[in-house]
Amino acid sequence: MSSPMDIPPDLIGQSGLYNSADPLLRRLRLEASSGNSINNLSKYFHEKEILVLYAGSEYGENNIRSFHRDLTTFAQKHRSASVIYVSTDVLPQQAERVLNGKPWLRMTFFDNSDFAPVGEPEDKNWSVGLEEVNRGEEFLQAGEVEMGIEKIEFGQEENENDYVRPLSRAGLTILMNVFTTPSISVYHIPTHSFLAKNVKMSSFAPENVEKNYTIWKGGETTSVSTSDVISRMKWTLILLVLAILYHLAIRFGGEQYDLIPKIMNGMNWRNTVKR
Repeated sequence: MSSPMDIPPDLIGQSGLYNSADPLLRRLRLEASSGNSINNLSKYFHEKEILVLYAGSEYGENNIRSFHRDLTTFAQKHRSASVIYVSTDVLPQQAERVLNGKPWLRMTFFDNSDFAPVGEPEDKNWSVGLEEVNRGEEFLQAGEVEMGIEKIEFGQEENENDYVRPLSRAGLTILMNVFTTPSISVYHIPTHSFLAKNVKMSSFAPENVEKNYTIWKGGETTSVSTSDVISRMKWTLILLVLAILYHLAIRFGGEQYDLIPKIMNGMNWRNTVKR
């Protein structure tokens, strides 16, 4: 678990804003769709159970507008869930264009996240978006999370009164196992754990979302596990194993183990006799 730290000067007298026993929530610096900071995590998320963490960017956004509509419908309908947008862009304007008209929460942009620009931004001075840091806090960056310099233990509560460093957008994408955008993870607040990562966008389609949400609220995952794959393919795998054993028996035991031609010849002989 992360060790408690001194409260940054900008937060003295305000550290209670981020009091939460949840190891993820207490490390998020969030804003409402209006852009205003969420000033009391415990109060705002008191009745919330599910966090849908959506890592996205302006690049390719036009191709997933139907998913955005589904996610917006989900956020408006399910009051016990929150959709949190995690921008991987390098310019705040890019994130704002994606978020325009969306009722989602968003992680604060000014956290020194070290995302490399995709292509060449229109604004040549793109690095200006990396210089201002919200509230003077030292955000956890991707490299620190990846190397385990700051270890976050999920599945248990933490002391909500201890101040810990907040996660940057880049740091959160490491926890989400983001390889490309869009990338969606589902987090369960009651059990303080990730239920699923790299969730399919189709999970939020009208024909799927209610079933999936019921599963998530129950603290169960919708991800396909190795055991699920094995269970669904067990007969195929059994036949594959038998075929391999048959091949090995012929190769090392000799032609006397090649029973299939003998069986086929016997069947042909019986058919000939019947005629």
